[in-house]
Amino acid sequence: MKSKFKYIVGGCILLILAGSLSLAEAAGPETSSAAAGKKQPTQAEIAEAINNPLSSLWLLFTQNDTKWYDGDLLDKLHENRKVMNTTLIQPVMPMQITEDWKMIFRPVIPINSFDTLAGLDVDPPNGGGNPTFDADFDRKTGLGDIILWTAFSNAYTPPNIFGFGPTVMMDTATDEKLGTGKWSAGPMALAFHVGDEWIFGVVAQQWWSFAGDNDRKDVNLMDIQYVLRYRVSPETNIGFGPNIQANWDADSDNRWTVPIGIGGDTLVKFGPLPVKIGFEAYYNVIRPDDFGPEWQVRLMFVPVIGAPKWSQKPWF
Repeated sequence: MKSKFKYIVGGCILLILAGSLSLAEAAGPETSSAAAGKKQPTQAEIAEAINNPLSSLWLLFTQNDTKWYDGDLLDKLHENRKVMNTTLIQPVMPMQITEDWKMIFRPVIPINSFDTLAGLDVDPPNGGGNPTFDADFDRKTGLGDIILWTAFSNAYTPPNIFGFGPTVMMDTATDEKLGTGKWSAGPMALAFHVGDEWIFGVVAQQWWSFAGDNDRKDVNLMDIQYVLRYRVSPETNIGFGPNIQANWDADSDNRWTVPIGIGGDTLVKFGPLPVKIGFEAYYNVIRPDDFGPEWQVRLMFVPVIGAPKWSQKPWF
């Protein structure tokens, strides 16, 4: 399993090294005036493009989510909240297929660190009472199920942008407790408004399992990220972008996770490299009763990578 991590780390290093390419090329058609004169785009122009999920920017989107879980199951086991952590490495790679059509290829690579149930002892009731439970938890850290989503977008007129395509969840977890044990697929779609003052939109995905371990539960999951941000300046936003999740096969008390919260992000430079950094905090107003996240903190670190020339030239 270590080889999987080597490939991931190696691929990320290659993307960072690719950042030495011209950032005028990285900004793509959205800053064509700068690119035509071989000038470096301004920080405001890069910020404008990075807010557009269908721009020609290549990004190494890195996101860390820390969640505090509780629920009825932990209460029965007399256990405290459990802290779960996921780091998502998401290379964003747009490619121009034709003059009008663009493809955005975005693998989502999760590195999970979860408290998992390692053992459970049940003591029989004394004097007709209820049985008592003694649980052992063990932290598992490793690769989760990689998601590949691919959006296709026709020529659009800003500030309104649209895209659609397939999404695939692969059975790549290095431990059975870090993934679903299934191969799943379904549709994805996104729609955004990127205005001078407001950014709002939605990214929706749905997965159904079609292969994998027959002893594991089928997958019937939905994920909807809803975004609303106010542009304090060209480089800085305040707002939110949490993920609503639904497990359609769970009962009604354990189906939905709905967060609300707020945060902010800004574009800074580490030497010559533009990097978007952000922080968001969420409270889940609806969550599974048995076991679900109550609070969540999200950190974002998004270097802008130089886009190769071939990605901006139409293939056909």
